[in-house]
Amino acid sequence: MVREWLSEVVEKFREEGAVSPDRAMTAQELGLPPGFQEAMKRRLGRSGIFVEVNGRYYLSEERLKEIGGLGYREGGMRGSRKRMVTLRMVQMITTVLFVTLLLVNLFVQSWEIRVISSVFMVAWLVISVLQIYYLSRARRRMSPSP
Repeated sequence: MVREWLSEVVEKFREEGAVSPDRAMTAQELGLPPGFQEAMKRRLGRSGIFVEVNGRYYLSEERLKEIGGLGYREGGMRGSRKRMVTLRMVQMITTVLFVTLLLVNLFVQSWEIRVISSVFMVAWLVISVLQIYYLSRARRRMSPSP
């Protein structure tokens, strides 16, 4: 839904020719919904796709290309979200197995169970590091270039 809205807004900018600082237009001139200006104060403004100059806005085609269009390219935001969801699921499963093995180890004292528990703990740590890595990459991709 957000992607569709963003596509419509990008098309409005292109149709009106507001694609450079000298062709910048107000939100009213572009016929944008009131929510556009509020969105510009948050994440949309930080993305750098739309640039504000003295109350007027223009579309930065360069920035749009940098962040991969609207997320449709291979390896774009859609791929990052899938990786994060997959990592979270694997992390939950690893956590459940780790806790289960710890509980079993309370009743059955075995060095094999301790070794397997350690392996699950290491796997959990690796998954956590991967999540941090993918989150930082996604944030770097969304932050505007200097």
